[in-house]
Amino acid sequence: MKKDRARHRSSPRKVPSARDVARLAGVSRTQVSYTLNGTGKTHVTAEKRDRILAAAKKLAYHPHHDAQSLRRGFSLEFSVFFPAPYTPRILEILDTIHETGLAGGCVVAQYSWNRHRDPERKREAFRALLARRPMGIFCSLLDLDRGDIEEARASGIERILVLDVERHNDLTTFFLPVEEIGRVAASHLLDRAHRRMAIIRPADPVQKRPFRLRHRGMKKAMATFTGASLEILEWPSNNMMPTLDAARTFVKDALGPGIWPTAIYAYSDDHAFPLMRALRERGVVVPGDIAVLGTDDLAYGELCSPSLSTIRFDSSALGERAVALINSLITSEQPDERFLQAPLPYVVQREST
Repeated sequence: MKKDRARHRSSPRKVPSARDVARLAGVSRTQVSYTLNGTGKTHVTAEKRDRILAAAKKLAYHPHHDAQSLRRGFSLEFSVFFPAPYTPRILEILDTIHETGLAGGCVVAQYSWNRHRDPERKREAFRALLARRPMGIFCSLLDLDRGDIEEARASGIERILVLDVERHNDLTTFFLPVEEIGRVAASHLLDRAHRRMAIIRPADPVQKRPFRLRHRGMKKAMATFTGASLEILEWPSNNMMPTLDAARTFVKDALGPGIWPTAIYAYSDDHAFPLMRALRERGVVVPGDIAVLGTDDLAYGELCSPSLSTIRFDSSALGERAVALINSLITSEQPDERFLQAPLPYVVQREST
C-alpha cells in the first residue's frame, strides 16, 4: 500500500495540450492554433477567441515555441539590432518596447555589439540573429546596409523596420528628421542674434549622413539672413566617443587665432559637455563669449554649469511609435495615422545659449 501511494505521488503531472484547450473552450484544435499563434484572425470570432484565451489561462497552457517555429519557419522572436553602448534615444525606445510588449505573443530579443571595437563582432551578432529565424527585425540603416537587409530577406525575414534619417519608399521606415534638427538649431541661434555660427563634425563615420543632413538644415534656416555664416569645425579624428582631452585639442586647434564663432552647435550633448569644460579652462565664457547648443537632452544636461541648451524629440512618443510600427508589421494592420508622421524636434532652453 505504501509503495502504491509513493508511486502515485511521484507520477508526473500531465502537461496540458492544445487539444485540452480546444475541448475546454468548445472549439476546434485549428481555431486554438489560429488564436494562440496570432494568425488567421478572420477564422476565429471575438467570442471564441475570448473562450480560447480563458481556457488556456485556466489550464496554464503555453505553446511550445520551438515546435511552432519549425511549423512556421520562423520563431516568435522580434529582434532589435543596435550597437552598444545604446544612445539615450535608443534606450528610451527599447524601454517602451519592453514595457508595452508586442502583438501576437512576440518576444523581444536584443542583439548588440560595440561598434567602436572590432567590426567583426557586428557580423557575428548578425549571423546569430539570422540563425534564430526571428519573425522580424528592428534595426538602423546607420549600422546595417542594404546588403544586410537583403541577406535578412533571403533568410526569410520579411518584417523589417529600419530606423533612419531619410525616408525610404521600399522599406518600412522609422523616420527621424535630422535635417529638421539642423533647421531648429540654426533658427534658435539666429533668434538670439547669432550670425557667426559653427557646427561640429563628429569623428564617428556612422554620423556622416546625419551630419550632412543637419548641416543642410542649418543652411536652409540661414538662407534668408543677410551676413549669417556657418563654419564646419572638425572634431579630432581619432576620438569616436568624445572625451575631455579631445575637447581640449579641439579648442586649441579649431578655435585658434582669428575671429571665433559666437555660437557652436556641438552636434550632440556628448560633444557639448567636454567642449564647455575645455572652453572654461581657456577662459572662454559660455554663453557670453560663445553659446553652445547640444542634442539629445541627456539627463545631466541641466546639472552642469552653465546648464546645457539642447534639442530633443519627445522620447515617449518615439517609443510608442516604434511599438505601433512593429505591431503593424506583425499584424498587417495599418497603424494609427499619428504614428506615420515624423516626430518634431524642439529646443530645451537652458543657460548655455
